[in-house]
Amino acid sequence: MADYLIYGEDFEREGRPLLDKELAVEIKIMDQREKRWKRAKVLLYAKPTEGASPCGLLGPLGTPYDEDKYFVKVLEEMPLIEDE
Repeated sequence: MADYLIYGEDFEREGRPLLDKELAVEIKIMDQREKRWKRAKVLLYAKPTEGASPCGLLGPLGTPYDEDKYFVKVLEEMPLIEDE
């Protein structure tokens, strides 16, 4: 099971262009342990990378897909998102 989830639409728009480029992106992620959405500055990878955790994407109807296909390294967590 993926440690984090990212909305697929956000990943395609904001994350995919920076995949494997060592450039940080600020994006909404769900920490699966806490079950809470938050904003975070992350690096995204298409393969296992030291310090990165498995992540999956979340479809428009809340269905996870591509679990463990991508990897995310959280650089900085922002305040929790309450009403988004």
